Amino acid sequence: MILTQAQHGVSDAFLDHLEHLAFDETDPWWRDVLLRDDLFIAVRRNSLNVYHRGASIFRIDDKGDGTVSPKTHVKYLVRQQQALAELVEGRFKSSKEIVWSRYDPRRTLADMTRSATDLAGVEKAGLHPLILSNPHVIDVEVSLDRAGDETAAETIPQTHDPARRGKPALHPQDRLDVTTLERQGDAVAIVFHEAKHFTNSALRAKRGDPDVLNQLRRYRRTIAQHSATLLDRYQATCRALVRVGAMRERLRADRGQVVRAIGSLIGDVSNGGAKLMIDPAPRLLIFGFDADQKNGVLSTMLSGLRAAEPMLPIYAVGDPTTATGAFRPVPQGARGTNVTPDLSS
Repeated sequence: MILTQAQHGVSDAFLDHLEHLAFDETDPWWRDVLLRDDLFIAVRRNSLNVYHRGASIFRIDDKGDGTVSPKTHVKYLVRQQQALAELVEGRFKSSKEIVWSRYDPRRTLADMTRSATDLAGVEKAGLHPLILSNPHVIDVEVSLDRAGDETAAETIPQTHDPARRGKPALHPQDRLDVTTLERQGDAVAIVFHEAKHFTNSALRAKRGDPDVLNQLRRYRRTIAQHSATLLDRYQATCRALVRVGAMRERLRADRGQVVRAIGSLIGDVSNGGAKLMIDPAPRLLIFGFDADQKNGVLSTMLSGLRAAEPMLPIYAVGDPTTATGAFRPVPQGARGTNVTPDLSS
């Protein structure tokens, strides 16, 4: 009998079990996750995803009784080692294990993140440091049933989720890269962002509008269709993120390590102390250009995007490893107009 499944987010019993695991020296995988600064934990319905450079290296499911079931794709379990495998009569033989078959504290997770780094595309790899540098990011890899479908979908991981790999979506999906919180007047707004590397062909068009603009227009319709569900879901997300943040804080404090504080807006939303709203207009983030490109091709690109969509907020970030304001709020006086913050390049 399923006792702990949650309609939105994850159950208290599930989080209680994770809190126990955080301090269980005999089963240290969750402790290792919490001790790393380069991982993002996303809240799903009855599960969590642990992301590194756009790859879900763990999906942690609620088994239905409050206990957890962590899963990963075997491609992340390749052991990073200098070893030869000999091909003998059609079979590869090695004196060392090729993949991790048993979790080794810290070493296994280190190899998993290295494998994810090797497999990451330029867009996901570049977006990752921007996500980690902003304390108000609450979700990544957001998937919603496309506008026109009647069933509201929970946020689910896509191609990097080992359980869904190779399975068709039940409905056509729109996939948004990042969700943040920001203060807008007397409310806290849930804001969605689409990120594109400077080289992405969707940013350019020889004729008509670039594909990214049609993509963002479709996203607006999808966000509007799911707005009521999104409010409930992201309040549940924030409650879970506060619990996970408290585990990380306690664990690191016990070790005398610096604790990265959870975003204040996440706390406000989690306890119901904030008026929550949906920003209906997704924003565009363009990154990965150098100084010459910023003053040349990028300038031309932005002019074309602004002409086609004057109301679209666009962020331009050159070097994603040093930029700090990629998801900064649109200035109050400029909301409703096209703004490109002058970020580091």
